[in-house]
Amino acid sequence: MSHTPPALPRRGLLLAAPALLLRPATPMATTPECDGRERDYFGNRVLVDQDGRDRRFYDDVLRGHSVLIGWIFTSCPDACPLLAARSLAIAEAAQEAGARPRILHLTTDPRRDQPARLKAWAARFGDYPDWVLLTGAPADLRHVAQRLGQAVDEDRPDRHTTLMLAGHVAARRWAKLRPDLPPAAAGLQLAELAAAAPLVDARACSG
Repeated sequence: MSHTPPALPRRGLLLAAPALLLRPATPMATTPECDGRERDYFGNRVLVDQDGRDRRFYDDVLRGHSVLIGWIFTSCPDACPLLAARSLAIAEAAQEAGARPRILHLTTDPRRDQPARLKAWAARFGDYPDWVLLTGAPADLRHVAQRLGQAVDEDRPDRHTTLMLAGHVAARRWAKLRPDLPPAAAGLQLAELAAAAPLVDARACSG
């Protein structure tokens, strides 16, 4: 099992995230611009949530949200249950700090992790109002992971990162959170991301 997070420098508890978003921040415009760059980058691969509903990855999952993203598989005996519990604690801490993030977990074992199985697995840990668990075609999940700066292999679902990705999509603000960061501190960081001024807005797109 390769669940151990990669070694990071002490100051690396929060790191910049996907490559597209590593570019220098643009000045805040008077009116937010169209979010077409985000849509083109993340893409709209159709995945399936824990209720069996089709979800376009950017339009239905990311757009308009602050998010806490992690990778799990339901047969994982140790790290994934801990990550689920930690994600809930971070989201609750973010709510106490004034934000309400969406928790997003993507399976690395789509052949076994069908919607009903994901839903039953999540029910073991709590009932968060905006918790999306996604499965789908292996190629689509690999593509989404790559867009998020990760690599997954459905033949070895245990080979996934335990780092979590936090972001405010409309503000183009992203960070990686180590799972050993205390939930209160991680929740505050997530709330600060969520409070950033939006730079993009779907309503600014023409057509």
